[in-house]
Amino acid sequence: MTALPFSGMFAAAAPADSTMKLRIMETTDIHTNLLPYDYYKSATSLTVGLARTANLVKEARQEAGNTLLVDNGDLIQGTPLGTYKALVNPIKGTEIHPVYKAMNLMGYDVATFGNHEFNYGLDYLDQAIKGANFPYINANVYVDDKDSNPDNDVNKYSPYQIITKSYKDEAGNVQTLKIGVLGLVTPQITEWDKSNLEGKVITKDIVTTAEKFIPQMRAAGADLIIAMTHSGFNGSAEAYVKAEDAIFPLSKVAGIDAITFSHTHKVFPAADEKSLDALFKDASGKVLPGVDNAKGTINGVPAVQAGYGGSNLGLIDLTLEKTDGKWKVASSQSSTKAIYDAVAKKSTVDVDQAIVDAVQADHEATIAYANSPIGTTTAPIYSYFGLVQDDPSVQIVTTAQKQYVENYIKANLPQYADIPVLSVGAPFKAGRNGPEEYTDIAQGPLAIKSAGDLYLYDNTLKAILVKGSVVKEWLEMSAGKFNQIDPSSTEAQELLNSSFAVYNFDVIDGVTYQVDVTKPAKYKPDGTVNDASSSRIINLQYNGKAIDPNQDFIMATNNYRASGGGNFPGVKGSKYIIDSPDENRQILMDYITASKTINPSADNNWSIAPISGNVKVTFTSSPKAETYAKTTDNIAYTGQVDEKGFGVFTLDVSKAVTPSLPAADPVTEQPAVAVFKDVPVSHWAAGYINSLAADKIISGKTADTFDPNGLVTRAEFASLLTKALKLQVSVSPAFKDVPAAAWYAGAVAAAHENKLVSGVTADTFAPNASITREQMAVMVKQGLDLRAGKILTAITAVSFSDSASISAWATSAVAVTVDKKIIAGRTDGSFAPKATATRAEAAKVISSLLFASVE
Repeated sequence: MTALPFSGMFAAAAPADSTMKLRIMETTDIHTNLLPYDYYKSATSLTVGLARTANLVKEARQEAGNTLLVDNGDLIQGTPLGTYKALVNPIKGTEIHPVYKAMNLMGYDVATFGNHEFNYGLDYLDQAIKGANFPYINANVYVDDKDSNPDNDVNKYSPYQIITKSYKDEAGNVQTLKIGVLGLVTPQITEWDKSNLEGKVITKDIVTTAEKFIPQMRAAGADLIIAMTHSGFNGSAEAYVKAEDAIFPLSKVAGIDAITFSHTHKVFPAADEKSLDALFKDASGKVLPGVDNAKGTINGVPAVQAGYGGSNLGLIDLTLEKTDGKWKVASSQSSTKAIYDAVAKKSTVDVDQAIVDAVQADHEATIAYANSPIGTTTAPIYSYFGLVQDDPSVQIVTTAQKQYVENYIKANLPQYADIPVLSVGAPFKAGRNGPEEYTDIAQGPLAIKSAGDLYLYDNTLKAILVKGSVVKEWLEMSAGKFNQIDPSSTEAQELLNSSFAVYNFDVIDGVTYQVDVTKPAKYKPDGTVNDASSSRIINLQYNGKAIDPNQDFIMATNNYRASGGGNFPGVKGSKYIIDSPDENRQILMDYITASKTINPSADNNWSIAPISGNVKVTFTSSPKAETYAKTTDNIAYTGQVDEKGFGVFTLDVSKAVTPSLPAADPVTEQPAVAVFKDVPVSHWAAGYINSLAADKIISGKTADTFDPNGLVTRAEFASLLTKALKLQVSVSPAFKDVPAAAWYAGAVAAAHENKLVSGVTADTFAPNASITREQMAVMVKQGLDLRAGKILTAITAVSFSDSASISAWATSAVAVTVDKKIIAGRTDGSFAPKATATRAEAAKVISSLLFASVE
């Protein structure tokens, strides 16, 4: 059944007393952004805040006499405010949730649920919506009656409402209009929030549900039907298959007069076709058939999507005409109004002070909670480049998840102890909602808000059993984030596929791999096959060897992905090893708290495969990333900004990136009992670590954890050298960036006095920078010379595939340390001089230094 376009339905103007105008106003995906404030950055944010949207609503009402205000869901989750009121200081009794304190002042007529309304369970949702002074509707969530008869299923909520309104027609006469509003939500909520919803509710297809209830609504007297649908647009979506983003097939259902939609945080219609999101376009950038951005219709049906966080107010202006006693839509115009002018870089509207006052106490309590300290970082943590190269902001998360799973298995599931654990993460804050939405945490104290900045969602940890073949396809799906690059072209080519959601760009730590972006993507962003013969993932290895497709792995992930979110091939239906109620974010917080100090660095386990030739690859990020781009040798800022305010950067794809993995060294005899719970006796470096710990040369991050995969700073390695060689600690810091009160000051000074270390400049040491392998070689060589009482030279010259990349000042030191079998090359034949070193690698190097011959 297909709805007919409204344009051209009436040839002549109708009398004024049979013509009426109606403005539908939509807010959506507010995600507890009530005030123009970023809790993660502790700063004002001009691009979000329902308190500003509220004044857009007031202006829209002044412009149009007949209005209807609706909200399309995803209200109660999304910022530390949502977390605070759900988990830390939850609403109770007759307390009204802050979102409804604000919304009740705005005069909403009706609302529907988003998928995130179900994140905290049905009881909490029921408690929260009691505070709303407007009705809620949903038609495709049903009570789970646990039988196989769909005909007797009962709706969990009111499927629709028929709202009777008294409006004035164009002649000024009062008319009665019965507006039918139907509520629909992405059916995947029962998968994504399985632990909250299983056995309680089921969901049904959006299109099927609409076709069921629209005739009932017409029979009940609805003059006009609005499908309030928390679902996004996907031009490839089909009906009757429980599609997540089903607006396109929904728009073909007969009887729908308007659609308010949401979920994907996009804006429709956009100011022009150029700024219209890629979701509404084909691969060539042409707007898809059926989409009219100028009028704001989809298959002729008026539609609107109002972005994220209160950034926009969606408007559908309908002209209704009465024919044969019934009101029908004669014409329409959809539009959106923004609270921020990205060109002028200023707000378009002030805040509504009444809303500010209503939620101020909750806001201040959230700030206090979000700023509670949990640890320290030795370097900034940012996600500006998380989509184009391995990134510390993701690796911190994957490391925390991996440690949690390994510890859980050791304590509770010893039968899985021999199965390797891999860990999945994604750069959640990578510009999804605009150029301001990136993680950027300064060096120094970390707070609860920092963990929320690194892990945006209220997911819970899951660990599933997968084969090596699934790992490969998982990464192939993730590689769909990249556009295909033509290696023969010298024109600028955009690397990132904007249709691919950033939260679906999974990085898997525990394996190494490269992405060949000169090949076509194997999968489309929705998980369907694009090119079955393509294979972008190359050099996929585990422990330095090609991954075995039949090998078992335990994958640490979250409930969204484990339940099939994102439609990653082979994932849904996998066996759960750990079905934890613990939030990934809390696991991250616990990891940081236990570590006390973290050294954010990436191990470069993945990279873009090098492309030869004069290829110019660009990508977009925040213009603020320019500062960090200057510290790299492969990323540069062009100075250009696109129409959405993103900065344009170039990425040098001609260089190979070497992973920081354990060197190809023989494994020492392993101890019978593990000293640290995260260093099992089977760990390649257990012998080195436990021996040095016994001699009090090395210590754990905590009493019983070592963090073998954590990176080593220059100060930490200097301290290890000082202890290992039993140097007398000096009290005179040698560098201006080594404070006298720092724990490492004496060790750095002693190492410098004994000529083991030098600065990065004449008077700076960079104590908190991660040590590189060539820097480590130089320090170790100086330690060998000290032990020998003479300057040692190598017997044979070294030859690595990347020997030319070894700095001239490090060449002889690398040769000696390799000759003495203290530091070895990588399994791929490289030395990786600029790669960083892990704590486990440092333990091996220090141990080898002590036992190396100095003859």
